[in-house]
Amino acid sequence: MTTTPETLDAVEQELANRLGMLARSFVADLKAQGRLVGPRGAETLERLRTQIEARRDLPESYRVAVETIIEDCGYPSEVAVSVCTALRRKGLLSDTSGPRPQQEVTAAEPLAATRGAVVVPRTRRPADSAPQPMMQRVDGPAQVRPGAARPPQAEDGPAARWDAARARAVTVATGLRARHAGRLEVMEIAADHERVTVAIRALALSDWEYWLEAIGAPLNAPTRTAGYAQVAAGKIDGVDVHLTAHDVPRLLQAASDAAGEPFYLWGRIYDLSRGLVDQGGRTWVYLGQRQAEGGMPLMALRGGDGKLYPLASIVMAGGSMTPVDLPPVPAEKPRESAGGER
Repeated sequence: MTTTPETLDAVEQELANRLGMLARSFVADLKAQGRLVGPRGAETLERLRTQIEARRDLPESYRVAVETIIEDCGYPSEVAVSVCTALRRKGLLSDTSGPRPQQEVTAAEPLAATRGAVVVPRTRRPADSAPQPMMQRVDGPAQVRPGAARPPQAEDGPAARWDAARARAVTVATGLRARHAGRLEVMEIAADHERVTVAIRALALSDWEYWLEAIGAPLNAPTRTAGYAQVAAGKIDGVDVHLTAHDVPRLLQAASDAAGEPFYLWGRIYDLSRGLVDQGGRTWVYLGQRQAEGGMPLMALRGGDGKLYPLASIVMAGGSMTPVDLPPVPAEKPRESAGGER
């Protein structure tokens, strides 16, 4: 058989099609078995493996409680493990799953008055079994041994409180990932012991302002520069959230350079040469006056009575402000003489 270029092309195409079908089938198999993971998936699988191995030596009641919290309440596995560990330390989860061993009954030296008596000792038995009293004839009185003392329950200590704080941090981090997973600037959202850390790479200052609000940072929260990143802190449901925003210092400097009269306040650049609109839709203008102490700009409400207010007070009352271009002031027309032109 003579091989032609057309034949080779057809063979190569057929092989490519078959390999493609084989690859797709292989990937679908892996997905169905749960063995195909995405970015950072290996770390998740390793963490799950560690949790499973750690729970093998724990009592059945602990494993049932963890599975109930995950399946019925919808909490992440980290939260379920932390809650059950705290309950076990407080003694609310039993460390044994089977019936307790029967207590021994020992006989003491019989007395003369009790020789020949029949002693029926009290024994523990399973709840579903029929009563089967154990009768034992002794030549003397039976010595009744007191039951074992109940072990003291663990008090609320630093370890239990730390576990609860860590569980809250895991819950907050999970919520942040669910609500903001589609944001392109997000690098990492993770629980770090009793706090949550958020790392982003800002593409514009709007990303930085978005996350200041998302982490619950107050409007007057101070921010600081750390190398090529800007750092801020907020609080969600009582959990501290720390934000590290890469490239924000560079963006702030670019905004300052582009502004006609820049003013930096609480992590934002305000251009005083333009109008500033608050969250209520009111427009404020800067008339060139500042406070004597601190140099805070004094703003006037456009169309108002001309009273001046500090920029910081306006931001705290009306939220962060966005710049707008003011319409040009119309030029005054020259006055005509009373007698007209001659």
